[in-house]
Amino acid sequence: MNLFLLRARRNILALAALFLPPLMGCSLGEQGPLVVTATPSPPPTVTYIPPTSTLIPTPTTPPTPTVAPFVAIAEANAALQNGDYEKAVKVYRSILDQPVLAVDPGLRTSAAYGLGAAAKREGKFQEAVAALTDFINNYPNDARNGQAYFLRGDAYLGLNLWENAIADFKAYLLKRPGVIDSYAYERIGDAYLNLGMPAKALENYDLAVQSSRGLVPLLILRERLAAGYLNAGDVNKALAQYDAILEVAENEDYRATIALNAADALARAGNAAGAAARYQNILAQHPETLAGYRAMQSILRRGGAVDSLLRGKISFAAGDYGDTLTALQNYTSTTPIGQIDPVVYMLMGRAYRELGNTAAANTSFQTLITQYPTSPLFGEAWLEQGRSLLLGGDTVGAINKYMEFAEKHPDVTQAAEAIWRAGYLYSTLGNMEQSLATFEILGSKYPGSERSQDGLFRAGMAAYQANMPARAQRLFSLLAVTGTGELKAAGYLWLGRLYQQNNETQLAQEAYAEAAKADPGGYYSLRAADLLAGRTPFASPATIDWAYNTDLHVAEADEWMRTTFKLTAPSPLWELAPQIANDPRLIRGTELWALSAYNDAEGEFTALTEAYENSPLGLYQLAVYYSRIGHFREAIFAAAALIDGSGVQTEKAPKFIASLRYPIAFYDLVIPTAQRYGVDPLLVFSLIRQESLFEYAATSSAAAKGLMQIIPSTGAYIATKLGYTNFQTSDLYRPFVNVPFGIYYLVEQLQYFEGKVYAALAAYNGGPGNSAEWLSISGPDVDMFVQTITFDETRAYVRRIYEQYAVYMGIYGAR
Repeated sequence: MNLFLLRARRNILALAALFLPPLMGCSLGEQGPLVVTATPSPPPTVTYIPPTSTLIPTPTTPPTPTVAPFVAIAEANAALQNGDYEKAVKVYRSILDQPVLAVDPGLRTSAAYGLGAAAKREGKFQEAVAALTDFINNYPNDARNGQAYFLRGDAYLGLNLWENAIADFKAYLLKRPGVIDSYAYERIGDAYLNLGMPAKALENYDLAVQSSRGLVPLLILRERLAAGYLNAGDVNKALAQYDAILEVAENEDYRATIALNAADALARAGNAAGAAARYQNILAQHPETLAGYRAMQSILRRGGAVDSLLRGKISFAAGDYGDTLTALQNYTSTTPIGQIDPVVYMLMGRAYRELGNTAAANTSFQTLITQYPTSPLFGEAWLEQGRSLLLGGDTVGAINKYMEFAEKHPDVTQAAEAIWRAGYLYSTLGNMEQSLATFEILGSKYPGSERSQDGLFRAGMAAYQANMPARAQRLFSLLAVTGTGELKAAGYLWLGRLYQQNNETQLAQEAYAEAAKADPGGYYSLRAADLLAGRTPFASPATIDWAYNTDLHVAEADEWMRTTFKLTAPSPLWELAPQIANDPRLIRGTELWALSAYNDAEGEFTALTEAYENSPLGLYQLAVYYSRIGHFREAIFAAAALIDGSGVQTEKAPKFIASLRYPIAFYDLVIPTAQRYGVDPLLVFSLIRQESLFEYAATSSAAAKGLMQIIPSTGAYIATKLGYTNFQTSDLYRPFVNVPFGIYYLVEQLQYFEGKVYAALAAYNGGPGNSAEWLSISGPDVDMFVQTITFDETRAYVRRIYEQYAVYMGIYGAR
């Protein structure tokens, strides 16, 4: 029997956090082994046979009353965690509809609680209130009774029944005091605010601030409280909140903004002296922030004085170039020439250029060059002159300026950058010969520098694409010999490609071997290893061993932890130590997670992980714990810190530990859907990890949503193709929708690009039209395809998934 079964999110979260008694103040070990019975555990080894069906899996219908209750409740828990709230509600209700004697009392209780939780998650607040009311009345002694009040309070908030919500959160505070008081008081404050009772709202927000919570959410709450006090006219209490923030906040822009809020509050209250002191303090501590600029403007509007040099720096940072020049011209006219800070001429030159006065810009840069030849800004001034010529449309002049600088001052730090810019600009003019020659000079004069390696790689690829193999070989050879890490591997990889094309098999094999060891785990090293072994990219494994958490796996992990980190703690090591189990952040995070307050819980867990970042045992225990409750992203972060700290590659760590960093979360959705479509599930897991780190509520800056990061318009398109009715954008946050949708779209790209995984992945990220264009340029050569991708994000995306797939293969697959 397994020590415990780390199942996918659907069952772990439901049983560990929602349906088991609260874990407050105890370790996971005190709960005993966690055994989930929703579905059979994956067998130790699964042979992967791509099926022929291309139909999306049909959702299982809710069980009839004849289904064993323990099976039904596991199915309901699974549906709840996969976002199929409607199904969860139906199944929970089917259990409750069975005769009393036909259902174990504990299961009936869990079904009653689950019904309310599922209805709330579905947004059916009225049904949630009814179900939770029944639970509260019928099971007053259940350990979840207090949590039911909190959930019902949230449902009442959804119904705008503010008084009812207040009563429920107060009941929660009586039943479970000292756990998440701050979050309950905050909700009470919100309800009072909606009732138009700001004084009562402030009273509860203040109670929330005085109670314990994580640092970031505490700072956010203090800001709200300060704003409330300002609205109420109590400036002193608002300042107390701002000052409390400033005592602990570290981010400069944030500190500057809070300090400005405090100064502005004093100014509006008529305390000119107090405001002026705070404004001046902002200038002294945060001069080159937007808040610093606004503080300066406030000082000037009130007739105050600001040092001209400081004013010029502040205005330049804020993009006020006119004021920059006014201030710095005043500074230069009143400061002896020998005492002028050279940064003044750099800022004036850049400001003139931004305002379109190229001649004045170059004069300023030249003044710096002439008068300050030993300044660290000397080389920057040369580069700025070249850039001014380029922006003025004189590309040849810019090239000449860069090369003149590099020839006259080869020992100045920026000389390599100047040659790189010249080589790049030659390429934009279509002068390939000069571009290649310039990059080769760069590689020879500054071997191993970052710009040298980049230039040699660019030149090598340009020569290769121009069918100049001898020139490409020389450039890649220089890169291979002088480069480091990723680009050293790239140099050897392409050198091997050239040898292979010339039928120099032995030399090709030697080059691939060097590439494979140059950057372990990196794209070019992995690609070289595949070429060395004769493997096609993304070749599916013959078998997949899904098992990762048997007794043997856990014992292996314990032994590795002891040996690697010299640990002496008793077995099993994965159980939370009392220090962690009793940590208020873990207690609060666990409670919030159980109440579906995931954003609040994540803040607590993140702070906890950071607190143990230098403790291998703490990271191990937290990674296991996060995985058990279904917080896979934080488990990945904790496991990554642990493995990186060990100095080994992930796939060489014990499988149990490696699986925490590269999980097969939501496997109950991924594996059957992938097999239905005939796509490698390890490819899907790699894609999900890259897209969202298995965070089902993830949202990108481009509005892509959910596990597989589907944008709303694509989601609507897929819904139409699959006949999914009543599609809403919010459905993309539901794993049971997102995973089939994402796999369908991936398979559509695979079919369109005739099985070319590289092109399909590029299409998934950068759009099928773009991918088709890149493929038309590169042809079937996968290595050329990657270099042809013009979107940096998409090129990195394809490479990162290739890397992640290799790790998944190393953990779960066999070639």
